Amino acid sequence: MKSNPIKAAIATLAGASATATFSRFWQNKPVRWSILGVLLPVSGVVAAYAVTDPRPEKTLYHASRMVEELPSVYVESGTSHGSYWAQEAVQPGDSLTDVLFRMDVPETTIREVLTHSSIDRNVIQLRAGQSVNVRFDASGDVTDVQFFHDDDNGFRDLVALEKVNGKWGASTSSIDTESLPTLRSIHVRTSARGAMAQAGVPVEIRESLNEIFTELVNIDELSRGDSIHLLYDSLYFRGQEMATGDILAAEVVKDGKTYQAYYYSQGKGDEESGSYYDQNGKSLRMREGFNIKPVEYTRISSPYGVRIHPVLHTVKMHTGVDYAAPTGTPIRATADGILTFKGWKGGYGNTVMLQHSNGIETLYAHMSAFSSAQGKVKAGDIIGFVGTSGRSTGPHLHYEVRKNGQHMNPSAIALPTPKLTPTNMAEFRKQQKEYSITMAAVRDLPVTVTQLD
Repeated sequence: MKSNPIKAAIATLAGASATATFSRFWQNKPVRWSILGVLLPVSGVVAAYAVTDPRPEKTLYHASRMVEELPSVYVESGTSHGSYWAQEAVQPGDSLTDVLFRMDVPETTIREVLTHSSIDRNVIQLRAGQSVNVRFDASGDVTDVQFFHDDDNGFRDLVALEKVNGKWGASTSSIDTESLPTLRSIHVRTSARGAMAQAGVPVEIRESLNEIFTELVNIDELSRGDSIHLLYDSLYFRGQEMATGDILAAEVVKDGKTYQAYYYSQGKGDEESGSYYDQNGKSLRMREGFNIKPVEYTRISSPYGVRIHPVLHTVKMHTGVDYAAPTGTPIRATADGILTFKGWKGGYGNTVMLQHSNGIETLYAHMSAFSSAQGKVKAGDIIGFVGTSGRSTGPHLHYEVRKNGQHMNPSAIALPTPKLTPTNMAEFRKQQKEYSITMAAVRDLPVTVTQLD
């Protein structure tokens, strides 16, 4: 679109006229200085504002370092009454002196214990694997010593010594023994026996476990990644585990496969009725052997386990089963074996000992007479006759079972296993459920768990 020449000319003239007018106005000196006098202060303010940064806002917090001297901490001095128990396992051939010396008990204290207490160090019999417990006070002095002593008569007596007013003697503490279930979960890294020992599982329990599962799995062949879960009874005296009872339930996991065992007693006041069964109530003893009763008896006069004398308030551990029977009643071998001892054996009196397979040994004591049996014997062979020889208060058979030298409950290891009746099975299922719930707490843990007793 073309521009209008007239309008352009007028705009040019107007601009030119304005420029000329301003030029004439600026050249008037008085006016020019008046204008500058007004503009310069304003321009100074603008310049100052342009070159000066705005001041920062005041901070809300102010950091400062302060040093203040506090008064010294004052701790009132006093005597601590704390004490603790220490435990040491007996090694083969150990005397009480040897064990106490390993526990860092001073020689002078050891002499005091042996000299001034009521025990005779010459007749103390300790067995490998058992524990000796010692209490130390806050100053490190020994105040208590307790352990079981084998009396070579099928009993173990609890020896509890304490130092009162500087003198050693038999403990006057009340008998506060209690039986509690103990739970262990063992994760095998090298060997099962080593792992169980590190977890504090007593040697008797380790041997019993091996025998319980002997028909299903070899405990000694467990390897890294396998596991064992155990629930067993423990006897505590003054807060210390002094003895173990039966394994109540056990699980062995090898190569991903689980094997289970449950202890069940028919509850007739007869400890012989207790045996081990799998999760289906089937006996775990599948092979022939130990299917013979050692004697036809009238009653069990003393079962296996811990007993507290009602009058003397002493604690005894009975290491076998006593069968009351008339003098002259035949005594039979409970399984095939080799006769390794026949003769007089201290408080046991006339005694026969048989060696069986898998490290099991049986002992038959207080006989009135021996049979002609010798060498290899068969299950059911007559090896002697009931009597009351040795330290015995009446005619009976004392029957013991040992596995690799450790005493075990004969009824669970080396006696016939009764079948479960429908009534028994219902009771077994109820008991099995209770044990299984307890075991579930550690069943899936890939680490070793030891209950703090």
